[in-house]
Amino acid sequence: MRNYTVLVALLSVACGGRAAIDADRAPGAAGAPGSALDWDQIIWDDDILAESVDYLWTGSAKDTWAVVADHVGSFQRAHWDGTSWLWRTVSEGVSSSVFDQGQIWGSADGQTLGGSSQQLQSWSGQAWANWGGTPGCRVVGGRAKDDVWCATETTLYRFDGARWTRQLMPGLRGILALAHDDVWVWGEAGASHFDGARWSLELTDLVKRMSASGPKDVWAVQDGVLLHSTGPGSAWTRQNPTGAQIASVWSESPTNTWIVGAGAAMRWNGATWELMSLPMQDERLLISGSAEDIWIAGTQMLVHGHPARK
Repeated sequence: MRNYTVLVALLSVACGGRAAIDADRAPGAAGAPGSALDWDQIIWDDDILAESVDYLWTGSAKDTWAVVADHVGSFQRAHWDGTSWLWRTVSEGVSSSVFDQGQIWGSADGQTLGGSSQQLQSWSGQAWANWGGTPGCRVVGGRAKDDVWCATETTLYRFDGARWTRQLMPGLRGILALAHDDVWVWGEAGASHFDGARWSLELTDLVKRMSASGPKDVWAVQDGVLLHSTGPGSAWTRQNPTGAQIASVWSESPTNTWIVGAGAAMRWNGATWELMSLPMQDERLLISGSAEDIWIAGTQMLVHGHPARK
C-alpha cells in the first residue's frame, strides 16, 4: 500500500482567478433540478495527493486513472472512484516495470485498457490482466471496445473488434478518437488526423499535448505555445495567455478549456482567459477532468477541484 500525505489547502477568494470556500458549497447532487455548474468558481478539495504523476486520464467524475512514479523510479496505477484513491497495480507476481509510463484509457461501454511493454492489459474491476495477442503499446486511446488504437515507439495499431491492423508511425505520444472517422494522433513528427479513409498531417514538429471538446474545437501544445483549430484542414491560431511555457491543455467544452504551466493555470470561458487560483505552488504539468471536476498534477502533488453550484 502507498502512503498518502494530506495537506491542508488554504484557499482565498480573489479578483480574477477565484476559488470558492466551504461556505460556497451549494447542496444538491450533480445534475439536480434547479442547479447549474459555475466553472468560474472552483472548490478545491482539502485532501491533496502528494505524488509525482506521469499520466492522467479521466472518463467521468467517478473514473480517473493516474500513473504515479515513486521515489525509487517504479510506477504504480491509481484509480479515483469519486470518493477516494485506490492503488491498482498489475496482478500479483507481475512486475510494474512492464507498464512503466504506459497510458490508460477507458471506453464509455466499460472497457479499461492499460499500456504495457509486453501487451495491452485489461482492467476487470478487481485486477489487471494481460490481453492476449495484443501489441506491447505504451500509448493507448480509442472510442469503444471495437475501435481501439494504440502505439509502440514505431507503429500505430488499430483494433476493429475482430482484428488488428498496423502502419508505421513512429514517435507518437497521444491518441484522441472523437469518432471512427475523426481521430487525432500526435508526437515527435507533429499531429495527424484520420478521416476514416486517410491520414493528413496537420502540424509538423513536436506536439506535446492535444485535447478537443468536439470536432471543431481542437487544441494543441507545441513548443510551449497553445494552438487552436476549428477542425482538420483549418488554420491554427497561436496564443500564449500565460506569458510562460504552457505544459498541457484540456478541453471539456467550447466554454471550458484549461491550460497549465510552470507559473499558472488559466481557463477559457468562450470569450476570455481567466487566471485561476490554485491550492498548490508545484510545477503544473498535466491536466484532466470531466464535465463535473478537474485534476491538475505536477512534479510533487495532484489536486482535485469541482465547480461551485449556482
